[in-house]
Amino acid sequence: MQQELHFSEHYADSVQLDNGRQIRLRLVRPSDKQEMERAFSELSALSRHKRFFAAKASLSEAELRYFTETDGYDHFAIAAVELDESGREGNGLGIARAIRIRDDDECAEVAITVADHMQGQGIGHLLLDRLVDAALERDIARFRFECLAHNQEIQALIRKVCRIIDTRYDGEVLIAETDLPKERSDTVSPAQTNLFDLCTLLLTWATQSVDLQIDLGRTTMKQTIHATHRNFNLLSALSRSKKPDTAVNEVRY
Repeated sequence: MQQELHFSEHYADSVQLDNGRQIRLRLVRPSDKQEMERAFSELSALSRHKRFFAAKASLSEAELRYFTETDGYDHFAIAAVELDESGREGNGLGIARAIRIRDDDECAEVAITVADHMQGQGIGHLLLDRLVDAALERDIARFRFECLAHNQEIQALIRKVCRIIDTRYDGEVLIAETDLPKERSDTVSPAQTNLFDLCTLLLTWATQSVDLQIDLGRTTMKQTIHATHRNFNLLSALSRSKKPDTAVNEVRY
């Protein structure tokens, strides 16, 4: 029998940000469709590209249903919404979502989006923290993140909350798998953090340098990207063999 969940449809957590603004964290509801559509329309083109890896003008009706009508167990999402002085909900500020992988029920794919004007204020960290706790009570032990290689903000957020156990690249997309921290730790592993940052920087440069193909030639550019991938995989394997502690990066998302 499924245990009673703390992060259920009744979950609500009011939090005051450092700037004094009051927000509420709760699970996404089917009634959030209109607000989600509005919030998406206000995202910058860059934020949309970081989330969907492509230009996207709007959310379809099918996507709105999929994003809001979740089962709450294998697919669940936590929203951050602003509160006015009377405690009534206002605009949506961010969402963190987890979807259990069908052929690996202990792992879930995760996506996080924060409104442009609220980025850098800790909302992403709050959402991911709650998402970890919600996942643990649903018997999920690992998260899988996919983000663009140059999206340093989300990579810093991942390292701040979870321990990265595996990374690989699919073109310009970084795929990172993490252990969920059953016990919070402030232990810092500078070696792992620096190694990961160095590899990511090299891969980002190689990926973003496609415009230089005209000058360098396509063959030279492909050799550069392939060599960087090989070096990253080697360094990552060496890093994982040392079993480092959770890495912490103080960049806020």
